[in-house]
Amino acid sequence: MRDRITINGTFDAYIARPETIPAPAVVVLQELFGVNADIRQHCDELAGQGFIAVAPDLFWRQEPGVELSVNSEADWQHGISLYQAYNRDSGAEDVRDTAEAVTNLPECTGNVAILAIA
Repeated sequence: MRDRITINGTFDAYIARPETIPAPAVVVLQELFGVNADIRQHCDELAGQGFIAVAPDLFWRQEPGVELSVNSEADWQHGISLYQAYNRDSGAEDVRDTAEAVTNLPECTGNVAILAIA
């Protein structure tokens, strides 16, 4: 099952669930391009391997729901602009909040890892 969840009622995250639960989880961190098709595919692949995979929208403060293409120069430039404006301290809190929210999902075993996609 693939879907979206809301973290702390504040920002969205893509979630891909494995067929067998309970399961450990992986928080998948986006690159410059938001939670785009590539990030969702990584999550789907992790779910296929038995993990709950969650990719939080880390650019939600600047442009919620942004999805950029790795094949577009304009999208690269836009992604770089978003990244330069990104507040790392707030982003770290978002990652922590996501990990805590995922840990508390009833289908999660409580084991959560962080994976940065580059």
